[in-house]
Amino acid sequence: REEQRQYVDNISVESRRMRELVEDMLTLSRAESGRAVSFVPVDLSDLVTDAALRFEPVAFEAGHPLQYDIQNDVSLSGDRQQLDQLLDILLDNAVKYAAAGAPIRLTLNASGKTAVLAVENPGEPIPADKLPHLFERFYRVDDARSGTDGFGLGLSIAQQIVQRHRGTIAAASDRGVTRFTVTLPLRH
Repeated sequence: REEQRQYVDNISVESRRMRELVEDMLTLSRAESGRAVSFVPVDLSDLVTDAALRFEPVAFEAGHPLQYDIQNDVSLSGDRQQLDQLLDILLDNAVKYAAAGAPIRLTLNASGKTAVLAVENPGEPIPADKLPHLFERFYRVDDARSGTDGFGLGLSIAQQIVQRHRGTIAAASDRGVTRFTVTLPLRH
């Protein structure tokens, strides 16, 4: 009986993982199809603040204080749901890979005609030769660093979302800090 329950639990976990994989693949497929997305005015400051408040207990539970500095009144044209997903991916990534007890930092500010969003976490540095590959599908830096449940699709989806919003996303890892920086055009 205990053995049966263990099998059912394992099947349930794997079923959930497969559903997540299929959902991620569908998200990528839709993004690549170039289907028109109706952009609406989005208060990015509010969206980022909501994401920070949503992730604060998650980060705390994982032993990471979440620090954030969000400039008010940063607005753009975009797809609110996709931008929310972008924030979830970047914050989830930071929580997964931050060094034990290390804070996660989230910032948003306007610079010229662009919004600059950054998520950073202290932790194991990513070798420079691997940084350009982070946004490739199914790419994992190494097995030791990726002992998580993911499939290596999150950053690829993040890149698709940023590109659809005519922005850029970049990764840097130096002096024990990994930083993802997103720039998006502001609404005129």
